[in-house]
Amino acid sequence: MTHPTPLPDLTRPDAGTLLFSEWIVDTPERQQAAADALFDEWQGLATTLRPEAFLQLACFGSDDGRVLLSTALWTSDEEHLAFVREHRAAMVSRIDEALPGIERPGLVRFRRRHTVDGPAVPEPTGTVVVLRAEADTAEAAGGWADAMADALRATDGPGPAHILVSTQGRSVLVQAPTAPGAGRELPVPDGAAAAGVRVGPPRLHRLLGSVTGPRG
Repeated sequence: MTHPTPLPDLTRPDAGTLLFSEWIVDTPERQQAAADALFDEWQGLATTLRPEAFLQLACFGSDDGRVLLSTALWTSDEEHLAFVREHRAAMVSRIDEALPGIERPGLVRFRRRHTVDGPAVPEPTGTVVVLRAEADTAEAAGGWADAMADALRATDGPGPAHILVSTQGRSVLVQAPTAPGAGRELPVPDGAAAAGVRVGPPRLHRLLGSVTGPRG
């Protein structure tokens, strides 16, 4: 089913892989149109093919309207790759025919390294802060992810905040809910540059909806 809330559960035990991809669409109108097209495609696939390995797809819109961020939960990389080989090209072709000009920098596969609990957002809005970091080595990425978890625990901010490390080991993604009007700040650890980690700016993303698979 498609719904605006709640946020996808990145801690569910059957989610063997977490996939994040960005589509650059440039305007808020195209952002919503791209999300609607993607939901329609996945709703149809989930209904007709019922891939048991597909758990959920959620789409977030960046606050500047330029980017559509997709989060997909699958039971394993192997099951997702098998599905992609069979169906992705046709699905993307139909979306591009209806909405040409989408840029796709690529999909990144993540594993959850930390989840930091905290007080729940009193009025959930489906808005999250997303922070990305790139490291020179897998060791540096892991060390920064661990330091980020410690910093989040020290601030006792809204939770749960998730810290993910890519399967190739050098990318880190932090996602945390935010309260209405709370902004986008996160407690970034000091010394990232010296440790060989490049931290991007935190960005707000609003949940546009999600599609669940046969297992819900």
